[in-house]
Amino acid sequence: MEPHWDLIKRIIAESDLVLEILDARLVELSRNEEAEKIVEEIGRPLIFVINKSDLVSKDILKKQVKNLMEKGRVVFVSAKSPRDIRILLYAIKKTFKEFGKRETNELDRRHRVTKGDIVVGVIGYPNVGKSSIINALAHKKKAKVGKKPGTTHGIHWIRATKEIRLIDSPGVIPLSKEDEIRYGLIGARDTENLKNPEIVANSLIKLFLKTNKKGFEKFYGIIIKEENPNYIIREIAIKKRYLIKGGNLDENRVCSDIIRDWQQGRLRL
Repeated sequence: MEPHWDLIKRIIAESDLVLEILDARLVELSRNEEAEKIVEEIGRPLIFVINKSDLVSKDILKKQVKNLMEKGRVVFVSAKSPRDIRILLYAIKKTFKEFGKRETNELDRRHRVTKGDIVVGVIGYPNVGKSSIINALAHKKKAKVGKKPGTTHGIHWIRATKEIRLIDSPGVIPLSKEDEIRYGLIGARDTENLKNPEIVANSLIKLFLKTNKKGFEKFYGIIIKEENPNYIIREIAIKKRYLIKGGNLDENRVCSDIIRDWQQGRLRL
């Protein structure tokens, strides 16, 4: 397999336009500025696809996408909604009509693998729902979908419609070692592979204290009297009766639960 960034560059270069799939719950965190820079340098139009929009209130969505409007077209979708997918297909065709087909030279044409009237590159971090969007666009199960991140490997060329051909990226855009919190929050790494789940759980609790405290309380059946993540984790452990040897609270298990509930869409903003 080619190095990840070489794959991403090849996908973008071979595309007429690019979809960046983002998680509606954490739009900014699920963006990859490096990939967006490559899209800009190569000169391709970019559509931001805000996936899992059904998990977030409209007010929160509006606040998160203000900056994106200046950089490209923004489309809100839930992969489960046929109407949303039709809107996305319309946006792809409209963007292509506005920008036209990419310019190619003779060498480029000889080496281009994809053939199609409209070639669309699809990029995004693992677990943002990229494969689900591709399958919805193609009206059938083409890309492998799983709850665990990193399900897609290599490059896949997929026929979406008679006009549109998709290039699927591996979904493994590199993150730095310091991005442990981002890995956990956007679901690019599951709980078993996080080095410090407590930090990720604390970040999630702070997010809900800021945006949806009542929803968090209702989900875990607690009343938050002290807005301290460690206190809240202990309260959940008591509620769930998570104990380890010696009668101590199993706070690690609570942290894993919070992250898993978030990544699998049960805990909603």
